[in-house]
Amino acid sequence: MLDLDHPRSRHVLEAARIEDLIRKLLLAWREDQATDEATASSARSEILQVLLPQLEALNAAHFGASTQIYRTLDALGQAVQGADAGKAWRAFSALDGPGDNFATWAI
Repeated sequence: MLDLDHPRSRHVLEAARIEDLIRKLLLAWREDQATDEATASSARSEILQVLLPQLEALNAAHFGASTQIYRTLDALGQAVQGADAGKAWRAFSALDGPGDNFATWAI
């Protein structure tokens, strides 16, 4: 469980907010993958140009520029650049449990 008194807690909560936005975009992409390239393109663009840079900045400013977090974010970015929503979803799941991430799963 997240310790709300820990000085990093507000940054973990901010990472969770951004991850939720990514999750919503990936879910929409997966659902519309077979029929709507515009949804996929929009999701990829938003994730790659806006949301991943926000998580990278959060890592740099408040998580000691963790190379492990950068690797996780890079893997997600690489997967999102492709056309396979399932692969992007699997890469995103690395943020959703214990491991090299922002520990938002502990909330």
